[in-house]
Amino acid sequence: MKNLITLVAAMAFYVCGSAQTIIKPFEIELKDSIFYQVSSAVFIIDKQDVEDYFKGLDTILPQRKYSKDVFRNIQFLHLNPEEVQRHYKMASKFWAANKNNPLSYNTDRISLFWNDNETILMPYLDEILPNLLEGGKIQIVDRSTNKRVQKYEMNYEDVGVKSFKVFKFIGKGRIMWRESEVFMEQMSTVNN
Repeated sequence: MKNLITLVAAMAFYVCGSAQTIIKPFEIELKDSIFYQVSSAVFIIDKQDVEDYFKGLDTILPQRKYSKDVFRNIQFLHLNPEEVQRHYKMASKFWAANKNNPLSYNTDRISLFWNDNETILMPYLDEILPNLLEGGKIQIVDRSTNKRVQKYEMNYEDVGVKSFKVFKFIGKGRIMWRESEVFMEQMSTVNN
């Protein structure tokens, strides 16, 4: 019986441990970057990654007839193809005119989806953020220490029938960013 409990505990430890991935960001010299500040961290995104994403969208969106299904971000969920096309044209026009300017974002501030200023890029940045984080292509600064993060972990959380990535500081357990906050409609209940 003791061996069985030990075996079950070892298997549980393995399953829990295998669900997380330790990521070490690449030592990439970021010449031209976008600063994206969330509550616990500042993500430093290479503008070339954003440029590559927009070039990809230039091809994918017309092929898919500007379907909202190209995006996972909840903000696109209620758009029809004409609205997706209009929003993308506004965002790509802003990007083309401002990609050589300093860009900085802060999720503490309210940004409206249809603004024709720099906040129009936020849904697109949210789209590529999980892949860039998973690939170690983003430099991260911990806001509590103002030091660059050398490693971080990626876990998964199940919400309903979907799995979402969660990125955390190692050792602290503090969450840096979670997909479910961007890719899922947030529901709250109010008790009277």
